[in-house]
Amino acid sequence: MKCSFCGYEFNEGGLRPCAACPFKAGCGKVKCPNCGYEVPGESFFRRWYRHRNRWGAGKRRWMEQHGYQRQEMLLAELNSGEQGIVSRIATDNPAILNKLMALGILPGMPVKMLQKSPSYVFQVGNTRITADGNIVASVLVRKGEKGAAD
Repeated sequence: MKCSFCGYEFNEGGLRPCAACPFKAGCGKVKCPNCGYEVPGESFFRRWYRHRNRWGAGKRRWMEQHGYQRQEMLLAELNSGEQGIVSRIATDNPAILNKLMALGILPGMPVKMLQKSPSYVFQVGNTRITADGNIVASVLVRKGEKGAAD
């Protein structure tokens, strides 16, 4: 666990606010051993979600080690000249979503990476687009699909 006040990382097991607290067994707060700040313990759903994601990462790693190909990759991972189809947008940031929609980057659109440095230049349909890293890192594509940009 990481203290939200001082940033110190510690194990929350066994560190309860104080011995005199009448709710010491069930209050759910954890005291930082570095600064003494009391932080709420991790909720059941957050713990479950973190555990679920850990297993998902392990499955991806296992699949890559045993020769399975990834279905999707980030647009930023495409090499120059490679092409694919936009499969989904992986961001909750409304500013990035609005910019992608305004540029015409939508799921199902063909995309071809033209240049990666100094900035990303790619073609969506018949339009060439220059974008920065955070825009390109939120677009997932299926590499080498039929009907990709020429």
